[in-house]
Amino acid sequence: MNIVVEVELIFVGYSPMLCIQECKIQNLAREYCKIFSAEARVIENFGPSLEVIPVYLMYRPANTVPYATVETDLTGVFQKYSILDHTGRIEMRAGSEVEQKCCALQHWIFQWTNGNLLLTRLEGVDTKITNVGISVKSTGHQGLSVEGNPKVFEQFVSQHKCNYFCGLLGLRSLKVMDSLMMPAKPKGSRSPLLQRKIAAGSSSPQTGRKAGSSPRMPRKAEQDGRKTPMKPKTADAPKMDKMA
Repeated sequence: MNIVVEVELIFVGYSPMLCIQECKIQNLAREYCKIFSAEARVIENFGPSLEVIPVYLMYRPANTVPYATVETDLTGVFQKYSILDHTGRIEMRAGSEVEQKCCALQHWIFQWTNGNLLLTRLEGVDTKITNVGISVKSTGHQGLSVEGNPKVFEQFVSQHKCNYFCGLLGLRSLKVMDSLMMPAKPKGSRSPLLQRKIAAGSSSPQTGRKAGSSPRMPRKAEQDGRKTPMKPKTADAPKMDKMA
């Protein structure tokens, strides 16, 4: 496996926390993408899913440039699937299959986080994604030192157009979702690592899975129905008469 080292120079006044933040953002997006891909794999017509590659932080105290970020070297044609321009508007491409899947991933994460987190920059080679950038609606979301930018979210809701893969995932229309959106809930700030411990599909954005009730519920109801009425005792009464 080829490894590329991206060196972050430590200038006077430059904080190594920027390197740490870069790793945290991309690895957070990687965890979300793992859940997204797990749901996509069970959909027959979805095809190859996306993968956000991990980024690692290296500290080399003996080196003149002590901090560096390390990630897998991607070979092939490097593409920019989504970028945030200087006006704060997301430029999303939706021509190819991979670009449409990136749009669906943005929609999925937006819905998963109750509209609190959005992937604004997605680049990479084919289905391998890197250089991830995010925006949060409120500062401090999930402990990220990223300034809140609600305007980006408003623009995303107005400009996103659901595609074939949004439909396969059963995602709700952002227009409808925005009209029904409640104020930020505590569960919106949950980490994807915490969410993965919950039963699959229990908090998925897929409306089809959410709407279905558990097949075990009728059995529980039957058991409760047998336990609550005390009719077995009355059914034994005729037996007592026969013995008499």
